[in-house]
Amino acid sequence: MKRYLLVVALAATDLFTGWTLSIASADSLTVVNPNFANVAVQCSPGYAYESSLGGNCESPGPQQAFNSSLGIGWTFASISSGSSTGLTNPNTNFEPPPFTGLPFSVAAFLQGDSAAAFGQTITGFVPGGLYTVNFYLGSRYTYGGYNGNQTVAATIDGQIVGTWALTSNTPFTLRSLPFQVGTGGSHVLSFVGTVGGDETAFVSGISLETVTTLTVTPSTGVPGIGLVATAGGFTPFETVNLIAFAGSPTPTTIGTATADASGVANVAGHLPQTPFGACGLQAVGQSSGAVASGIMSVRARISVSPNTLAPGDAITVTGYGFAAGEVVISELANPATLVGKPTAGQNGSFSFYFLLPPSPAGTDEVLAQGQKTGALAGAEITVQ
Repeated sequence: MKRYLLVVALAATDLFTGWTLSIASADSLTVVNPNFANVAVQCSPGYAYESSLGGNCESPGPQQAFNSSLGIGWTFASISSGSSTGLTNPNTNFEPPPFTGLPFSVAAFLQGDSAAAFGQTITGFVPGGLYTVNFYLGSRYTYGGYNGNQTVAATIDGQIVGTWALTSNTPFTLRSLPFQVGTGGSHVLSFVGTVGGDETAFVSGISLETVTTLTVTPSTGVPGIGLVATAGGFTPFETVNLIAFAGSPTPTTIGTATADASGVANVAGHLPQTPFGACGLQAVGQSSGAVASGIMSVRARISVSPNTLAPGDAITVTGYGFAAGEVVISELANPATLVGKPTAGQNGSFSFYFLLPPSPAGTDEVLAQGQKTGALAGAEITVQ
């Protein structure tokens, strides 16, 4: 029976209000916003919505700056001559295939050649790991000068791992592609249109499954949390190291144990500083060379120091488990007051301080939300 993790993804409208719940399998790498559901499509109905850094609701388009939308996860290529990418609802002038009965109501489109692309940095890979990318793919439902004769390529770090040649009127169909990676850590998954001209394909419902042979308890946690990884198949009584692949491909040994008489090892360690998503783990037998792989899902957390203070006092906020390079909006909850906009580093952490503004005595909370992932964390403070 599959285990499932409850992942909270916030909507793209108000900073800490509307939210959407999505379910991610515990044996999958985290794909932020796989169905493009957490972006408010705001312009005129009956259109697709092209990605533009200077987004607006005017023709051509309409255009929207999806790359800066809260919780979007994906990075879209900007509009260029002869190609574009963005989002569409069903029944728009772009004539996407029907969405009826599908697990999404928004899809990304790829129109034109390689300038039409969107991608996301995915964490948690292990070297040599076996993965399957699953997604729904369809083509434009129209003829004449506008058609769906597009070829879509899936790439990892710019290297093509699979292509699908479409013709007009192809309904949304679930596609699956197995692949391997040579290094652990983070890799960029992208979808690219390869045919020039007004040829349009649509993509949604994206997931990344992995074959796991290592059981990790708990299956999700914040950086620094203790964990136990369990696997068998080792030589009795051999030393087994637990290795973590966080945001970078450089491995970190986080625990060591001795396998028991049946070759089972229970290795304890702590989740290292790693970006939002997942941390890849491998247990490696030091004499047998046997390897077992798994993942631990990573969520954000913040800490504050001091946590008891008076208005005018300085307070330091430290965050962990956000996406590398994402802006993190930080607020006081009562009353809602912006206190900082730090940017997370490569390992998903940040630190900044602010002076506590005039606030009512009692309990308050500092909230921090990543603007790329929608990852949300809070820490309680006491105002004297």
